[in-house]
Amino acid sequence: MMPGIEGIRTFLRRLGFEEKAVDELVKQIEYFEMEAPERDDIVRDYLRDECIERLVKEIVLEILRLGKKEVRILDVAAGSGFFTERVKRKLEEKGIRVEVHGLDITPSMLKRLRDKDITPIWGVAERIGDSIRIANDHYGLDVPEKFDVVFSTLAFHHFLNPEEVLRSIREVLEDGGKAVIIDVLKHGHGEFKDTLKDTHLGFSIEEMRGMGLRVFRNAEVRPLGLHCEVDGILIGLYKAVFSRAKT
Repeated sequence: MMPGIEGIRTFLRRLGFEEKAVDELVKQIEYFEMEAPERDDIVRDYLRDECIERLVKEIVLEILRLGKKEVRILDVAAGSGFFTERVKRKLEEKGIRVEVHGLDITPSMLKRLRDKDITPIWGVAERIGDSIRIANDHYGLDVPEKFDVVFSTLAFHHFLNPEEVLRSIREVLEDGGKAVIIDVLKHGHGEFKDTLKDTHLGFSIEEMRGMGLRVFRNAEVRPLGLHCEVDGILIGLYKAVFSRAKT
């Protein structure tokens, strides 16, 4: 059973967040709690069906390139599991055995993950390892602490400290594993910070590559030639792939 807002505040403080960051995260949680029941429909409104299929294909392609028959996957800021579920299904159709987990901070989203047969983890993107350890201790879970692939879709611009999120992802990647980020390119629509609770107005290819290379040895970042549409405004999308070198 998930705690109320005060319990969430206590959890965030235990993870080391200062009060200003706690306040910002709580605002995001309250926003996405309201959005949770319609989250799948909202994603469909943002993206055409062919765009959704292409995004799933891009993530699946990167996972298949590992050449493994069994993969352990973590979706960070998984939300309702809209993309998580589709990636899992596509991999299984190709004969890949998949163990899939979804990390999110919004309690109502975790219920939707569970309903889609995705193991939910209550936690914060900037503190993935700590979130897993606390979840295992407090809720009697047996969530693994390392994954072959960590991906995140349309969430990176919501993170308070994106570079810290990349470091957090790197911590939970197996040697030779990879991170896949799909998100919005940099834009000038400042109103989204109020209407959509966006923390950042996207990132340029150069910004993402720079962040990636400060954390990983390899960084491949490119525009996808795809857009999401919000209130009639088209926002471009990119894919970033970061690999953790084998030691």
